[in-house]
Amino acid sequence: ASEGVVLDQYYVQPVCSPSRAALMTGRYPFRYGLQHYVIPSGHDYGLNLNETLLPQRLKEAGYSTHAVGKWHLGMFTWKHTPTFRGFDSFFGFYGGGEDYYKHTAGAGYDMRRDKQSQCGKGCSQVAWDAKGNYSTTIFAGEAVQIIEEHNQSQPLFLYLPFQAVHAPDEVPEQYIEPYKGIISGKRQTFAGMLSALDEGIGNVTKALQSRGMWNNTLLVFTTDNGGPISGSNRCHICGDNTGCNNYPLRGGKHSLWEGGVRGTALVHGKMIEKPGSKRAGLMHMTDWFPTILSIVGLNTSGNPSFPLDGVNQWNMISSNAPSLRNEVVLNIDSLHNVASPMKPGGGGDAAIRMGNWKLLVGDPGPPDIWSANPANGTIHDSILNHLQPEIENVFVMFGGKNTTAQLFNVMEDEREMTDVAKTQPQEVDMLLAALKKYESQAMPPLYQFGAGDPKSNPKNFGGAWTPWIEDN
Repeated sequence: ASEGVVLDQYYVQPVCSPSRAALMTGRYPFRYGLQHYVIPSGHDYGLNLNETLLPQRLKEAGYSTHAVGKWHLGMFTWKHTPTFRGFDSFFGFYGGGEDYYKHTAGAGYDMRRDKQSQCGKGCSQVAWDAKGNYSTTIFAGEAVQIIEEHNQSQPLFLYLPFQAVHAPDEVPEQYIEPYKGIISGKRQTFAGMLSALDEGIGNVTKALQSRGMWNNTLLVFTTDNGGPISGSNRCHICGDNTGCNNYPLRGGKHSLWEGGVRGTALVHGKMIEKPGSKRAGLMHMTDWFPTILSIVGLNTSGNPSFPLDGVNQWNMISSNAPSLRNEVVLNIDSLHNVASPMKPGGGGDAAIRMGNWKLLVGDPGPPDIWSANPANGTIHDSILNHLQPEIENVFVMFGGKNTTAQLFNVMEDEREMTDVAKTQPQEVDMLLAALKKYESQAMPPLYQFGAGDPKSNPKNFGGAWTPWIEDN
């Protein structure tokens, strides 16, 4: 990071499937129905096949494209799996979360080796040999092997979405040992998981250096959502907390508070003109699509029928030029339910940031608490001493419902402590109008409540998660 660029006002989606879709398409997830929660195993939907993905575009520039790690963009048909979406190979798991050693998710094993483009039935192999091996280690090892075997007459795009530091909190004891006596509990295990990840990334960069590729490599490191935290009595989905801390931000994964959607990201590359500093310009996950295309000399205008939401931010990243965006739609989700995203009957939520202002419509959490200072375990004094007087709720019409609206100046109040919707009605109206414009373009969520398709049961496929619907 000290030799690259840290993105300080960078936004992602509140959970992983939508963020991955935004990265791969350059388009907001509400445009194709992936705005609600994640894609559960055994459910027959995924990222629409009409969407053109980043590796498919990079093929136009002659790139060799490989994916290693977590997919989580649908796998009910083979055509939804990575090697049918532009990747020359894939090693990893199709679903969203699993045991780091057993590689089991629910009723089945999920680790695949797809060795070639369009590697489906009869080609895709269940990687049983990975069982018992820690995923961070094997994913880094696979990435290193790809680099070592790469033919440098062709440019390389390597997509490496590690499982770490997702739940469950598991890591070999050797990575926990240095933190004993310093921190404890989940935070200690989290530190070990992060150290293993750091080692894996280090091995990848060493492989690039060893092959003489490092000086011509642009490395992008990004989270897919805010850290999952616990502690809110309203949060029935916070069991995925692995010891993360979003201090000083409010909320965490699953929420539209800053702690859930303001992400961590850094960029490194010798081609960056002004490295070694933070970038304060507004940026969103969708921006990587046109930014990367522009770097390799491809047209970034996109298909008129599928307009991009992302903008080319290379000048901001490289030269510290102003950001090309003034607004970010954080989500529009008509199914959001504060009781649980997996239960119907929610009132929905939405959020947009425009300039310094952020408008939250509906209930943006949970979680909605503040993380403690990791240095001393206390909540910041400005939060403990802050007792916002009871104010009259502001209600607006959105999504055909009369719902609450909250407004924050997140440049002055990044902790989102003081709702100023009552005193700033003009800003509420301005942001609401912009949000309604996007709402008119939103597709209903594809999320399916209840149990998955019985035909997807891994018992039908030798114990492994496998696409179960024939491609049309």
